[in-house]
Parts: sequence; structure tokens; C-alpha cells
Amino acid sequence: MSKSKVGMSIWLIGIAMMVLFSACVDDNYDFNNLDTTIQVDTKVVAPLVYSRLQLSDLLADSLDGLGLQVKDDAIYIVHRDSQYLGNDLISNLACLPTGSFTFKLAVGEVYGNIDQLPVQINEGEISYTEEFSFDGLPDDANERVDSILMGECYADLQVHTYHLIPIENSYIEIHFHEDEIELNPELYPENKVYFPLQAEEDDTYFSSQIDLTGAKLRFIKKDEAGNFLFHADIRGHIVSSVPFDSGTEIDLEVKMDHMRPHLTYLNIGTERDIYENELTIDFDYTKDFQQDNAFFPFYDPQIAMTCLNNIGIPVRYYIDYVEAMDTRTGEKVRADFGGENPDTMSIVVNTPSFAEIEHLTDQELLSYDVSQLVKTSELTFNREFGHTDRLFKINPNKLTYHYRIRSVDNNRNNVHFFFYDSDMWLTEEATMQLRFEGDAQNPDKNFFLSRTDSVPFLDEPVDMGSVSFDERTHVALKLSYKNFLPVGVQGHIAYLDANGNRILTDAEQSFKIVAGKVDSEGYVVESTDQSEAISIAFEYGEVKTLLSEVKTLLFSYKMANDELKTITLRTNDWLELKANLYFDGAVVLDFNNMEENDYEMY
Repeated sequence: MSKSKVGMSIWLIGIAMMVLFSACVDDNYDFNNLDTTIQVDTKVVAPLVYSRLQLSDLLADSLDGLGLQVKDDAIYIVHRDSQYLGNDLISNLACLPTGSFTFKLAVGEVYGNIDQLPVQINEGEISYTEEFSFDGLPDDANERVDSILMGECYADLQVHTYHLIPIENSYIEIHFHEDEIELNPELYPENKVYFPLQAEEDDTYFSSQIDLTGAKLRFIKKDEAGNFLFHADIRGHIVSSVPFDSGTEIDLEVKMDHMRPHLTYLNIGTERDIYENELTIDFDYTKDFQQDNAFFPFYDPQIAMTCLNNIGIPVRYYIDYVEAMDTRTGEKVRADFGGENPDTMSIVVNTPSFAEIEHLTDQELLSYDVSQLVKTSELTFNREFGHTDRLFKINPNKLTYHYRIRSVDNNRNNVHFFFYDSDMWLTEEATMQLRFEGDAQNPDKNFFLSRTDSVPFLDEPVDMGSVSFDERTHVALKLSYKNFLPVGVQGHIAYLDANGNRILTDAEQSFKIVAGKVDSEGYVVESTDQSEAISIAFEYGEVKTLLSEVKTLLFSYKMANDELKTITLRTNDWLELKANLYFDGAVVLDFNNMEENDYEMY
């Protein structure tokens, strides 16, 4: 019998009885005195609702940022994330040589005898060897910088000639020592920078640039203070449009304030924390599971950490702890990944070796694809190796974690290296099986999941017309269930009309469904079957509303681990509900008030 035929059956019973009685009417009977109502006693049992809910029907429709994964009938929730560490790490390691060097250069011979009259000249030579040292280099005795291959960067040149006005054939030439600074030979043959000086009108300021792209800085010479020394041979010839005193000084300024290394060769020493940080971030892992309508205390979350790295420095990545916090309540829990012996809970980062690039020329290195150097390291934290289950014992909204990156190479002769666009990043995949631990000490921290399910009651509510029911009428909605879930269910049934409004609120009722039987692993092995376990009785005055206005039965469920056992949910776990309508009473038909449609139904 279809759902829409339940009310119709009652109609048909009443109509059939009316036909039976009318066939026995005496033709001489006074119809003016005829009682226009007819009462029919009847009993009806009508199946109304059959609902079988798979576990997947009870999970959230949208797992924002999360994925569902099924393996061997086990259900896992998967969360993936990435953390980029290379920018912080490299900015902490990067050697950024900077400096602004002003050289005062005498044009022509310098006369030191004050009694000697100045010699007026129109042109003169410049010849100096200048010494300078960069700032921005590491001063840690544990760190050794070998050389830097510069990326795309420039040094600014500026010459101030004061009252000299250079004309044609004036220039300054800078020759860097090749064993200290080697310019890109394609840009500067012979390692020389040529700077022509020719005034337009009365110019005394001149500017240019040195293209340092592909230049190589080698750190080999130090002064007594431990600063690295560099040298430049400065030569020049100045022809002035106005006479000047021999030995007159002009200024040459070289600004190296925008240096960008492309590749750095160094050795950073051993047993040294290169980078350390404590970071607090918004934590929304559990927003779909630790809230008002759900609490998922995952038994054994598997957090797989994969470190991808193309920085050529042997290091170990430590996670000292991860602390989840609910700032609204002050609750905190900590997954301790390090503790007192962090060496046992860390990732030894797989590192590219210097041998992979040492055969390449500087020009080849300038266009080198560093993705070729990416190495992978993996480590998985879980309940035993990191106490990951602790993170899901509360409803956290903040996550604080402390990590360190520590050097591990103790051979000072080894060459470490990194490209400026190298990176180190962690990919994190948390796989959380729908398995939950019963917590007898904290009953409010046990698994529960609340959901609602709308089940059609009648395809089309029946137009009851002139049908009513007398006081002897008894109507009951009786629910039977089979529960193949490892948890019990607290339920509630409500009634909705065609507009989704709740009606018959006095007839709403809560009910309880007993959990299925589970084994030691928390898997349900046998369903609990209860026939007519829930019975909802309707007053005779409510029956007509039930059959003519109710469109939907609204079931609210709260699945809860009331027995406080460890439970495991699977894809084939299910809950089956059946609802039958029991009708026992009298149908009263007032055919004097029947409308045309009522006759048409007959």
C-alpha cells in the first residue's frame, strides 16, 4: 500500500459501508427524516514509513576543507595542509653583503709642499687601489661563508667632480680583483667596469650602474678585525673644460645596498638552531566535529608529516609540542612531540648534496631549476608516537606549535649551499578514522552526532471532506527499528505540514534506540531489533489533522556513545526504521454536507 493510500483506505471503507446500507433502504422511507450521518466501525493497519539510513547519511553534508576516504569499509576523514618554512629559514641564513663606499680620487699629481704654487692643468690621470669591506656578513664564529653567486642586482655608481667639468675622453675604470669579485664575463670582459664622464653644459654629477647579475663574491681575505677585504683598482683620465689645480679630488661612490644572492656557498657549523619559532594559528580541524551537534574524540589520528626540501644544508626539523586551545573556555591540551628527548621525535631532513651542482658553471647555475633538487622526508605521528588523540579532546579554535630547525653536519670541510629561491615546506596529512574512545572519567567528552532526517508521510495529504471520527477512535503510530550502529540513538519525532511548519506538537515524542552489539575493537557485530518499540497515540480529534495535513515526519537523532566503549564506525553500519499506523474506531460520514468532489470520489 502506498503512503498516499493510507488515508484513502479509510475513505473507501466508509464509502463502501454507505453503499451497503443504501442498498437496503425501503423505498417508502421518509427521506426528510433521514439521519444524514453514517458511522462505520473499522480497524486498519497501514505501513507508512520505511527508512534505512546508512552511516554516510548521518555525516555532515559538507566537510569544509576535509575529505572522506573509505578503505576496507573503514571511514577516514582526511585533512591536508602545507606550511612553508623556506622563506623564514633562508632569510635567517642569507648573507646580504651591503655597503656604500666613497673613494676620494686625486686628478693629476698631488703636490705636498705648501710653498709650491698650485699647478693649473686641464687634464690629469687617476690611479688608485682601494680596499673595502661589506656589511651584512655573518659574524658567528661557527659559520663560514665561502662565496656568493649574485642574482639579478645592481650597484649604483656616482661621481661628483665639483668644479671640474669633464668633457670628451674623460672616464673612470674600475677593475675588481678576480679572486675576490668576479663579474659576469659576458657583461664585463677583463672584469672591468668602464664609466665614461662627459658633461652636458655644466654637469658635475654623473651616475651609472654596475650590473652584478652573475657576479661571484669570494670571501677569502680578512683584516685584523676579522672583516672580509675586497679590492678595486681604479684608473681614470679627466679632461676638463676649465682649468683646475693638479691633485684636485673628486668623489667616486659605489652603493651596494640592493644585493640579491642567487646561490650561497657556506658551512653553518653543527649543533646550532638555525631557526626557532612558536606560531599560533586559527585551528579549524574540528569545526565540523567538535561543536554543538557533534563531538568526535578521535581514537588514533595519524598525522603524516612530509618535508620537501631543496636547501643544501643538513638539518633536523623538530616539533617540540603542539598545543590546542579553546580560548572561549580556557581549555588546553598538548600533543607532545618532543619532550625531554626531542632527538627521538623529529624529522631528519633529506638534503641535496653539493656534488649535485658542483660541476655546473656559474652561467648554468643562474638558470638552474632548483626543483630538480627537491628531496623528501617522512614521519608519521599517532596516538603512541606523539599523543595526537589529545588534540581532539576539546573544541579548540587556536593551535600553537613550537618548532626548531637545527644543523647536524659536524664536518667543517663540507660545503653547504642554498639558492635564494630554494624552499623547505611541510605537507601535513591528518587521517582520522571514525573510531572513538569511550571516556568514563569525562562523560561529556564522548562521541555523539546529531542529525535530522525528513521522511515523507503522505505523497499528498487526503482531502477528508465530511469525514470525522468519534470518541471511540484510537490511532497510534508505532515505530519498529533495527540498529546496526555501535551506538545508541536518542530520537524525537515531529510533524510538518506542506509548508514545513510544525503541527500536532502535543503528539511529538522522544524515543530511544538501543546500540548494536560490538566486539572488543568497537565494531558492531549484531543489530538490535525491536518491533513496535515506540508507540505514539493520537487523540480522536487529532486524527483528521494527521491524515489530511501532515506531509512529513521529521526525525531528530542524537547518536551517542552512552555505554562509554571504544567504538568504530563503518560504511555499512545502518539504522532502519519502520512506522505503521494503527486505526481502531469509527469513521463518521456526514453525506448531507458532502461536496461535489466527495461524490466524485465515490
